[in-house]
Amino acid sequence: MKKTTVLFSMMLLAGFVCLPNSMRATGRLEGRLALLPVTASPAPMPAAPQGKTPQWKSRAEYDAFQAFVKESDAQKRVSLIQDFIKKYSDSDFLANAYVAEMQSYVQINQTNNAIASANKALAADPNNLDALSYLSFTFPYTFKPSAANAAQELSTAGKNAEHGMEVLQTLQKPAGVSEEQFEKYVQPKTKRAVFNIAAGYAALMQKNYTQAIKFLEAASQDQPENVLIYSFLGQAYYNESPREVNKAIWSLARAATLAEAGHSQNAAELKKSFSQVYEAQHGSDAGEESVLTAAKTSDGMPASFNVAPPPQHAATGDTYLDGFYKIEDALMVGGDTAEQNWSQLKGQPLGLVGHVDSVDASGDPKNILVRVDITPDSQGKSGTYDIVLQDAQPNAKYLQPGDPLRFQGNIAAYTTTPNFTLTLSDVKIDEAVLKAAQEKAAAATQKKKR
Repeated sequence: MKKTTVLFSMMLLAGFVCLPNSMRATGRLEGRLALLPVTASPAPMPAAPQGKTPQWKSRAEYDAFQAFVKESDAQKRVSLIQDFIKKYSDSDFLANAYVAEMQSYVQINQTNNAIASANKALAADPNNLDALSYLSFTFPYTFKPSAANAAQELSTAGKNAEHGMEVLQTLQKPAGVSEEQFEKYVQPKTKRAVFNIAAGYAALMQKNYTQAIKFLEAASQDQPENVLIYSFLGQAYYNESPREVNKAIWSLARAATLAEAGHSQNAAELKKSFSQVYEAQHGSDAGEESVLTAAKTSDGMPASFNVAPPPQHAATGDTYLDGFYKIEDALMVGGDTAEQNWSQLKGQPLGLVGHVDSVDASGDPKNILVRVDITPDSQGKSGTYDIVLQDAQPNAKYLQPGDPLRFQGNIAAYTTTPNFTLTLSDVKIDEAVLKAAQEKAAAATQKKKR
């Protein structure tokens, strides 16, 4: 038996996926697009370009602006706004007109048109807070990772979000506007959270997990009840290197419980994501509910919070025994991780050595079951074994408990109870071992005849 067979299977173990599919940064969102709070009026507070006080160039321009401001029908308002933009393309209030158009499109659920209007407003006024906040708000919901210009979109979104935070920090109250009106219009905590979420999401998709965590943690300070923030945080912490698995699990638990409390359509999917990561770390679902209960009432992870990993076998120095233990550890973790590991192991060749526990040749003569002890726990305990060989070699029926043997086969199945057991198919037992077993059986038969 060549040692390369077992080593090949051990090399497979090194490439096992420990990240559940649902936790890959794929751009899938746990939420749905809703309306960003906007001003009651379809036209925002006029904001002048830097260093310039906006002025009406004529009474007709002012009247045309007021006409769409007073229009209550959003569809009619869009038409009036477009007429204004076409006729007064050099207006100091052009950005405001585009924002009014953006908000009108939001009202009639035309998101793509609203985004286009926001971009036009930003072109007219790069510091327009309404346009920056709307673009940042919608980006995580509308971004498509497979798009040809995805990298450029991520870069632009990140810059818009960070610029929005800069504008928000330096924004000054216009003359004649009360503090209460200013606070109500600007909504600094809401907008700051929107910008941090967008910047965090862009960084997450760019695989800059450290930056993503920085922005998303800041967002959680302003909106500790936001499902989206904790869903993204869970992904960022899980993908961070080194992985911060406890923070990932806590964030995902927080997202799942918030989604459930809010009757979100994504509640079941979020809970599944949490469970997959928890079980991949812990090896079972024991303790899951207690984590969910704790996360339901606290947005901050307790300092003592820790999800212990499942126990792993220590190296023994025996190549074959260590190879078996690595496979056992990979499949005993449970959950999505075990499924992924099994998909890589199934059908792969494996060669080991062990001792016969028992032989069942009572069924199909081309499918003799040879049960084998590999581990110290199984050796010496009749009926407890580690591997089942499905063997078609006729002389396998002569094997006796305790006989040493070498074999190779293809990994076909496994069970975890009452103890971990692998089943190999297409088995080939060393011919010298089988010949010795046959001769031993023949000698015993002759001895009985005497």
